Amino acid sequence: MKKLIAALSAIAIVAVACQPDPYKEIGPEYSLTEGITGTWVLQKVEQTDETQPVPETIDISDFFVADPLVMSFSYENMSYTVDNAGAGGNIFGDNGTFAYNTTDFPSEIAMYTNTGDTLMMDLTQMVRTIDTRMGMKVTRAHCDAPSISYAYDFNRQ
Repeated sequence: MKKLIAALSAIAIVAVACQPDPYKEIGPEYSLTEGITGTWVLQKVEQTDETQPVPETIDISDFFVADPLVMSFSYENMSYTVDNAGAGGNIFGDNGTFAYNTTDFPSEIAMYTNTGDTLMMDLTQMVRTIDTRMGMKVTRAHCDAPSISYAYDFNRQ
């Protein structure tokens, strides 16, 4: 009987000792929407011909980054301002407001410019407060079919 109790005790000790530690937090959770707050400098622009069977992309950054576009976003006010319009075409206006398609996992951003235009852009990268890059892509359509797209790549200043 003593041997049976000793064996069961040993098994119980081994079973308790082999249990994994409870999971701990890896780090703080970062909002996928609030991270847009800050100043962003345009670093790269790519133009894609969406009408081709295999879309062709060309880098047109040289036209835009000689005097780069600089934008500041405020998540608190859901607004943005263009601090420097830059050398390339500025489709964002001087300022405006913005909204995400969802606050949980945003994949699109609507930008309402001060000129009355609305830009619907895909977010190519969700922006957390720790991220240094942000990407947006606007697609132009012709006869309800995508014809050309522009991918804007920004770095946090």
